[in-house]
Amino acid sequence: MKTGFVFDLDGTLVDSIPGIARGLNLALKALGYPEHSVDAIREMVGKGARELCLASLKGYFNGNVPEEAFEAVHRGFMREYPHTWQEGTVPYPGIREMLLSLAGEGYPLGVLSNKPHAVTVPLVRHILPEIPFREVMGFSERFPRKPEPDSLLSIVRSWGREPAQVCMVGDSAHDGNTAVNAGTRLILVGWGYSSRSALDAFRVPVCAAAGELSARLHDESSLPFPVAAHRNC
Repeated sequence: MKTGFVFDLDGTLVDSIPGIARGLNLALKALGYPEHSVDAIREMVGKGARELCLASLKGYFNGNVPEEAFEAVHRGFMREYPHTWQEGTVPYPGIREMLLSLAGEGYPLGVLSNKPHAVTVPLVRHILPEIPFREVMGFSERFPRKPEPDSLLSIVRSWGREPAQVCMVGDSAHDGNTAVNAGTRLILVGWGYSSRSALDAFRVPVCAAAGELSARLHDESSLPFPVAAHRNC
């Protein structure tokens, strides 16, 4: 039975920062809060929309963000982002070809994101329409966000596999901890939104390009498990 691969979306398969930044800045501007540079927002992403909106206000409020201010920005972002995600969102070089190769060889493929499910599905269908993903899952009330393992384990079960027969592929400690908590294998990529030190802590390969990632994924016998020391990070 071939290994199943579950990919994070933002920072792993696609660079989505321009659209995220546009949506967030529109929400901030409408409420009279300072906007942020694309590079600053790049450092805030990865933990879901609510954490992104909270992070965007911490400087303005010196870290103690009033709940009503945070909720207002979150509502604004959720209103704007479905209309801005297309702006500048593209697959990373070589990703489309790698996914087509894996799919053609019969590997089950899925996407698991902390991005809202209502945005994740159309984004994947728009950016990677030719990839036959068996599962595309964003955040909803159905499961808690990564790094809780529930969503990943749901995909594992739907594929009729055990956790050891599935590999999570991501660009962040959240992805690494999701794999730890679910008991799956893990490969990380270094072109996303996390620091190298955060990735190296899991003691698994950190790929520098899609070609290297493809080679790692095709070598099923050497797909590693992340170190359990990071389970509660």
